[in-house]
Amino acid sequence: MLAGGVGLLTDLAFFHINSNRFCGTVPHKFIKLKLMLELDLSNNWFTGKFIEVILKLPLLKILDLRFNEFEGTISKELFDKDLDVIFINHNRFRFKLPDNFGNSPVSVIILANNKFHSCMPASHGNTTGLEEVILMNNGFRSCLPEQIGG
Repeated sequence: MLAGGVGLLTDLAFFHINSNRFCGTVPHKFIKLKLMLELDLSNNWFTGKFIEVILKLPLLKILDLRFNEFEGTISKELFDKDLDVIFINHNRFRFKLPDNFGNSPVSVIILANNKFHSCMPASHGNTTGLEEVILMNNGFRSCLPEQIGG
């Protein structure tokens, strides 16, 4: 479990606590970390819903939540956020990719091994600067919009 005292570290820009045995939920006090550039909580035992407080971190560029036990839906606002990297693979997220999925300016997005469903949104054809996207093992249907590769 992370102590709520992390919210006192308001000048923190890089927070990498990957590959430990942290568990529980992520404290809401992360909202005070306005200088956060990189947040890496990967390969732990965190649980709960998507961490909405992430959307309030104005400078965040790298988000790594992979290999945890997060579940539920992900706010569509994540894909409007000015991020460079999104790793949310190997969790238990379950939802339909939103129509604004292609709005994301990321260069790398890995969503593998969750429970996303439906078709790939047409907005995915609008992406610019995307170098790598991994969506395998989710449950997507066999439909790709004509905007991809057209």
